[in-house]
Amino acid sequence: MKIHPLEKLNIWRQSLVGQLLLRFWVCHIIFFTLIGAIRYTSLKNSLYQSVEQNLLSDYYAIRNSMGSWLSSSEFPPGRFSELRPGNFVAFYTSDHQLKSIVYSYGKANSTVPNLSRSQLQFDLAEKARSGGCFIFEDTDEQQYMLMVAPVVTNQLSVNSLPLEQNNDIQPYAGYALIGQPLAEQDLILSRNLRGYTFNAIIIILLSTFFTALVLQKPLEPLLNISYTARKIAAGRYDLRLPYMNKTASEIQQLREALNHMLGQMENALNTERSAKNRMARFIADASHELRTPLTSIRGFLEILQRTGMTDKETLDAAHQTMLIETERLIRLTEGLLTLNRIAQEEINSDHSEELNSGLHDVLPELMPLLAPLLKDRTFRFNGQDFRTIDDFVSEVLDTSQVLPLKPDELKQILYNLVNNAIQHTLSGGTIDILAKSENSRFILSVKDNGEGIPAEDVPHIFERFFQGDRSRSHGKGQGSGLGLAIVSELVYLRGGEIRVESTPGEGTSFTIFFPLVLVKNDSLMTQSN
Repeated sequence: MKIHPLEKLNIWRQSLVGQLLLRFWVCHIIFFTLIGAIRYTSLKNSLYQSVEQNLLSDYYAIRNSMGSWLSSSEFPPGRFSELRPGNFVAFYTSDHQLKSIVYSYGKANSTVPNLSRSQLQFDLAEKARSGGCFIFEDTDEQQYMLMVAPVVTNQLSVNSLPLEQNNDIQPYAGYALIGQPLAEQDLILSRNLRGYTFNAIIIILLSTFFTALVLQKPLEPLLNISYTARKIAAGRYDLRLPYMNKTASEIQQLREALNHMLGQMENALNTERSAKNRMARFIADASHELRTPLTSIRGFLEILQRTGMTDKETLDAAHQTMLIETERLIRLTEGLLTLNRIAQEEINSDHSEELNSGLHDVLPELMPLLAPLLKDRTFRFNGQDFRTIDDFVSEVLDTSQVLPLKPDELKQILYNLVNNAIQHTLSGGTIDILAKSENSRFILSVKDNGEGIPAEDVPHIFERFFQGDRSRSHGKGQGSGLGLAIVSELVYLRGGEIRVESTPGEGTSFTIFFPLVLVKNDSLMTQSN
């Protein structure tokens, strides 16, 4: 698409180079205008002062003869050498009547203005009293420097007094109007002004050209920033502005600020993209998990309604299945509510009383819930077997480890980890809970010697609804895959860390790390890294 020249000019004017050059031109024009005005005024004053000196010199050259020319029949010659070339003298009677004009020696001056009484735009007597020179412009727009001097009959007074005091002598025999055309001076001023303007334009054009060249290097980083920004806007969010040598500190600060902003933006976009993906997967998995038990319950209800079976064995089987699926729905709903509650809380690493709970607080209440699930599996705490729950509870009560968790949160973490270990450990297997302090950290581990986790599933083990082999999991009557996700969210929320190590066929170990919190003498002591 062809761009109109005016549009190109507008684009250039709005660019940084255009803005700088426009301001450059404005500054230079103002600068040259001021310098030119001062120079023109100085030259004009100098030329006009020279003309004034010429007129004064001419006056002193002829003042001795002016009285006799007006008071007798003796008339001045038409031209004479006392006047400077180009100057003239007009003599007027006391009633302002032009009597004669004297030219400088040589050819009669053709530039003498019309000096008849009707054409004079000033009063001779007033000009004579005021003294000094003044500018006169005739009907042809020609300028002259004029000086009016009185002609007196008292020759002694005229010869002995300066010009400015002659004006006070009465009576006047007439007036002498001495003038010089300013054409030569105006020509000099005009030529000087044209030359100065031409030189100023040449200087501005050359300085503009060189300034535009010089600006390319400092502005090159900005052009690179603009080029990179367009790439980033096109979707290349991984790009960063490179380090630029020998650039202005402001541009370096801009580069650092933009790179920081780009990093934050990329993290935000990745987080948003990841959140969208997780949400989409979460919705799909949640829909699937909710649909399965609901479909099972509806199927049994439709069979019972359609067939009208009334025998106790069939009804018990249907009721038992619907009860299992209902409990599954309840667990799924509770898990979703728990995850939603965790997501709404802020990360809290403060060890207040509300967030301090120990194994001795929760394991005595948790073991009666886990005992029916253990069956013939061995349960050990810190490597020691326990035959009865009472022995186990008494051993746990002797521990002093405290974690930055609420009692319900610690109970849920342990229940989910131990229940997960039970579900993946065959009969006769062993489940260990290990608790120890090491390097200012409290370490809590739940290990089993069960079937283990495939290596490709380990990175996804804490994702919501992840169950690995779903068909096998559902066949065992396991949960919906929210247990480990809840554990991970709770640990992260309270400033801890959880890791998983697993070897297929040998077992799995979940290890939780928390800053060390010990209870001694009914007071809390907190140690953190």
